[in-house]
Amino acid sequence: MKFDKFGKAYHLSIETPDDLEGVLALDDSFWAAVSAPTSAFREDAAFLKYLDSDGNGRMRSDEIRSALRWLLDTLADRSKIGAPEDGIALASVRKDSAAGPGLLVTAAYVNEQAGRADAPDVRLSDVRSAMLELRGKPLNGDGVLVSAAAGDDADLKAYIDAAIAATGGSDDISGARGVSSAQLDAFAADVGDYLAWRAKGRDDNPETMPFGADTPAVENLLARHRDAIDRFFFLADFQRYDPSGAAKFLVADAASDSASAALENAPLARPLPDGSMPLDGPAVNPLRRDVVAALRDGLFGKVLGRSAPESVTEGDWLAVKKALAGHESWLASKKGASVEAFDEALLRKWADGPFAAQAAELQEKDKEVAVRVSAFSDLEKLLLFHRRIPRFLNNYVALAEFYRPDQTSLFERGRLLVDGRWFNLAIEVADPAAHSAVAKNGGLFTMYVKVEPVGGPPPFTVVVPATNGTRGNLEVGKRGVFFDLDGHEFDATITSIIEAPISLKEAILSPFQNIAKAVMGKIENLSAAAQSKIEKAGIDSVDAVENGKTPIPAAAPAPAPAAAPGGAGAAGMFMGVSVAIAALGSAFAFIAKSVASMSWTSRLLSLLAILVVVFGPIVLAGVLKLMRQDMGPIIEGCGWAVNKSMRLTHRLRRQFTLVKAYPEGAEGTPAKRRGLLLCVLAAVFAIALAITAICRNCRSSAAQSECAAPVADAAAVAADSAAAPAAAVDVAAPAAAPAADAAAPAAPAVPAA
Repeated sequence: MKFDKFGKAYHLSIETPDDLEGVLALDDSFWAAVSAPTSAFREDAAFLKYLDSDGNGRMRSDEIRSALRWLLDTLADRSKIGAPEDGIALASVRKDSAAGPGLLVTAAYVNEQAGRADAPDVRLSDVRSAMLELRGKPLNGDGVLVSAAAGDDADLKAYIDAAIAATGGSDDISGARGVSSAQLDAFAADVGDYLAWRAKGRDDNPETMPFGADTPAVENLLARHRDAIDRFFFLADFQRYDPSGAAKFLVADAASDSASAALENAPLARPLPDGSMPLDGPAVNPLRRDVVAALRDGLFGKVLGRSAPESVTEGDWLAVKKALAGHESWLASKKGASVEAFDEALLRKWADGPFAAQAAELQEKDKEVAVRVSAFSDLEKLLLFHRRIPRFLNNYVALAEFYRPDQTSLFERGRLLVDGRWFNLAIEVADPAAHSAVAKNGGLFTMYVKVEPVGGPPPFTVVVPATNGTRGNLEVGKRGVFFDLDGHEFDATITSIIEAPISLKEAILSPFQNIAKAVMGKIENLSAAAQSKIEKAGIDSVDAVENGKTPIPAAAPAPAPAAAPGGAGAAGMFMGVSVAIAALGSAFAFIAKSVASMSWTSRLLSLLAILVVVFGPIVLAGVLKLMRQDMGPIIEGCGWAVNKSMRLTHRLRRQFTLVKAYPEGAEGTPAKRRGLLLCVLAAVFAIALAITAICRNCRSSAAQSECAAPVADAAAVAADSAAAPAAAVDVAAPAAAPAADAAAPAAPAVPAA
């Protein structure tokens, strides 16, 4: 067992067929991933389906182990696993394995169908051709029976079509509509149940058909008007109980807009004094006369045996319902309603004939075919695993293809060209918002890019990390070109970004850039506020002029009590600047004296110490931030369960984000910056040597005094110059006071120094 280091993590080396046993022996905690969605991989659909044994759309480590163990147990010769050939030698299949005998029989059948009866191997293309041909036949082993399976038997075809219509049917893999075994059984049961139910409802059965062939029509009148008649007799009882209270329910609604609306909710008739319901005469609701007449002749007259009765009592009504109770019970017990639409004679033909048995026989033949189809599937699985499983393991158990610059992993979608750079890692994401919630934990500058194919598949989104260079012009809305793995070009647009430093330079400058942004933001806010005030004042003035009003000038601000008159303020400012210059001169003299007394080595060490103290923490923070950047969350956001950290080295950063160099020997290209950098360093070194030579001449104490004296004299002269104007101001202040009072609006003149 061997491990390779990719980035800053160690991955199992899977290079030869012998390494596959190491995958089974390796604990899951050392696998790069232990779960991933099948949709993440750009692989053969049937291969992924066989790996996802439970069909839940995800492949777990236990499913990968089972698939690999099955492959290794089935093969006697493992030396060709992973070879690009389309087939597999029959001699490499173990005859004593659980699946071996069936695989060899199926392989022989496939070769015979392909015209290669004596071939020493079996090819995937031949297996799939045989499967396709078999699935196109009426009996294809999918458990669904189509009417074409009946051949020339028209009656059996009609039976199967009727079963499809009655049960809704199922889809056959050929694309036709068929019926499953369970649906066939349900259809046959419904035919028998419906015929048995119809037999109980014959016209000569007094229990279910008390009025012979007229019973359904009589019962129909009862069912349609039962509620209205029940309401009438309820109101009649109410009237006997409380005549005044029931009166408003027995008359038409006077508040209605029309006579029809007024009678709509009134009962069928007004109760007679004995509480019976009149079936004719003025007491019948005019809007319901036709209904009451039909009830009189078709229901009450038929059931009670009276010709055109004038009225019926509540007892008569109860007798009518009792007479039809048997028929209603029979209707409620109906079975086989799904076949009710078919003619009863046809149903009896199907029930008495051999059709159900013939359909069941076809189903058994289809099951026999299913055994062969299953064998085809096993053979297809063996061929797919034999060729593809080593590469898949290098994209799941180990991520070797992800890290190798000359390979493209199975879960990548293509490359992005934008802002003059190649971004060589792009992974499709279904939900960018959900993905970004996970991906931001990786600390990488991450772009979400919408790719828009033309005349092909619908637009999709890919996540693209930036690992080299600077941000440049990478902004939301920036356009580029996306190249898929087949070389097709599509328009692409950045739709969102996760902010993070891309390089050490950006990590170091990030704090200063944030401060600069804050300061510039404050300045812009102040500028905008001042501009708004000026614009408002201008608009107010214009409005005042347009309205014929003279704008009132703003009152002059009151002078500050402690403000010095005349040129005292300017003199004070001049004196302050002079003192500051003198202080800086003294500080420079002290620094020059200290540097002059130091050796060359001490000067360099002091400069280095200053740089370390100022920039050391910033550089350290930037380095740590870059070291913590991790590709893992970008993949985990796509639904993976990743075990390994995926931190980046300098080589990997340049691999995933590539800045191309100009062609060698090309003219007119930008000069390399290396020469400029060397010139700058040489200039700095020359300046340092010159400063050292000057300071060396000032080492003696006398020379140091001579060097410091001019600076001190300059400071004294500056102080004297500042004192003279101040004294002049003090003398002139009393004389200037009356003039200042007399000319308050005017600014006082500044006395000459």
